[in-house]
Amino acid sequence: MKKAILTTLAALLVLTGCGSVGTSSPNPVLPPDASVYAAEPLPDSHAQLQQSIWYITHAAGAIDGMAGSNSLEALTGAYEAGCRYIEIDFQFTADSDLACIHDWYRQYTSAVPEDGTALTLEQFKNCRIYDKYTPLWLESLAQFMTEHPDLYIITDIKTDNPKAAAMIAERYPDLTDRFIIQIYNGDEYDAVREAGFDHIIYTLYMLDWNSKTDTKALCEYAAGHPLLGFTFSYELCDVKGYVNGMLKAGIPLYVHTVNGDEEQGKYFEMGISGIYTDEWK
Repeated sequence: MKKAILTTLAALLVLTGCGSVGTSSPNPVLPPDASVYAAEPLPDSHAQLQQSIWYITHAAGAIDGMAGSNSLEALTGAYEAGCRYIEIDFQFTADSDLACIHDWYRQYTSAVPEDGTALTLEQFKNCRIYDKYTPLWLESLAQFMTEHPDLYIITDIKTDNPKAAAMIAERYPDLTDRFIIQIYNGDEYDAVREAGFDHIIYTLYMLDWNSKTDTKALCEYAAGHPLLGFTFSYELCDVKGYVNGMLKAGIPLYVHTVNGDEEQGKYFEMGISGIYTDEWK
């Protein structure tokens, strides 16, 4: 992971277009802002994932008509329904552990104080999501993953993403190849790779409008920072030229959150590779 690797291997690579790599130029170079990881090989599983992810189950999927629970029951139901790529939300607890919850809002559990103060891990373990379902936290999620070795978890870490990624890697290094980390801005990439994660999705929802619609800049970023793909809101697909511009990155594009076969089919026809959905499919 050293800059020396980049210097040594840069002479062997040339970027021949947004997101593509070749060796035909007599003077191949990497762009000056390329990540030190750009020239390093990724495991075979990276390409396999890019080809196999069609659906990502959002927040473990809807259970009993309730979306966003991130609960054990939802996770179990999704897995039993055949879902293998499941997104889970994370928030830090009051004592700096990781709980699987979208936000510290009472809508998720009445155990959360009205002012939205985070619970401790023990308090969270003893609560019920939607006052009905069993909560998940990092340890229990990792145990589920260990028991189900074909399951991949896509993270949606709401605060201090690099810190949380480092915690996951430190505690469960044998699972880093099955955690797909979403980053929210370009500056998070190196820290996440340094922690040991090869599979990274750049999700754009936290970027300002100009940044998330600058397809040229995003493609250039992807050229220097190997990504599993980009994720963005389905609404951006209505922006003229947006999908075609993003396709030039040469990596999968995912949209969120879309339910229903007909609606999902519309985005697949545009060239979108995968859909985040509340449905178990």
